[in-house]
Amino acid sequence: MTRLFRWFPLVSCLIGWNIPAATELPRPISQVIVKVELERLMNLNGFEVRGIERTADVRGHVEGTELLERLHTLLENFDHIIVQNGHGGVDRVLILGEKSAYTPPAASGAGKEGANADDSQDQGEIVVTTQRKGSSHSVTVDLEGVNQQRVSQEMLIDTGAEQVVLPASLIQPLGLAPDGLRSQQVQTANGPVDARIGRLAAIWFGDKRVRGVDAAFIEDQRLGGNALLGMNVLGRFRMTIDDAENRLTLGGK
Repeated sequence: MTRLFRWFPLVSCLIGWNIPAATELPRPISQVIVKVELERLMNLNGFEVRGIERTADVRGHVEGTELLERLHTLLENFDHIIVQNGHGGVDRVLILGEKSAYTPPAASGAGKEGANADDSQDQGEIVVTTQRKGSSHSVTVDLEGVNQQRVSQEMLIDTGAEQVVLPASLIQPLGLAPDGLRSQQVQTANGPVDARIGRLAAIWFGDKRVRGVDAAFIEDQRLGGNALLGMNVLGRFRMTIDDAENRLTLGGK
């Protein structure tokens, strides 16, 4: 049975730590034990790390004197989220697990020029404003279905969801054929549910297009009106959530 997502708040609202401008970091080190270096940076700068146990016995590189730069370099082999505070410092780091290679789907029916134009990883970083949903964040995106049909949808950012999860009522507006979707039972925090799996042509963040996205369609009442932006999109990028500015940044890995 495929485990698809867990229900838990992604980002907790914590009081920001005020990182003095005079805080100094040691000179760059070429290679370190990731867990040891994370613990040192935590003690020095007063932020929280969740999932640090996933870094045990793993070696990594550090460079630069800025905290964000050092964290991103140290965790370059891990899917992670850095949540900043309102003072330019770091509140917490969420480590999701070691990265696995992502292979983009082959473009179908498009020439080389068109495929390159649609490849969001060649368009620079994606920066979008988030909306608060309790202690979580959501973003409004455009879902692209068949024949370039697009539907605007608010989606919760959920690193516990392996895939994009959408209400089944969107199948028709996206131009997808119900009999062309495959049935699959997926595991949720409330037990197994039936889903239909299909592929979106793309998800649009403003003018940036992320193409070839699988989505699990679940009956609307099961989702409570929510849609989830999962790791089959988020995991393609280096992700940072600015909790104070309500901003999501997706950068190249």
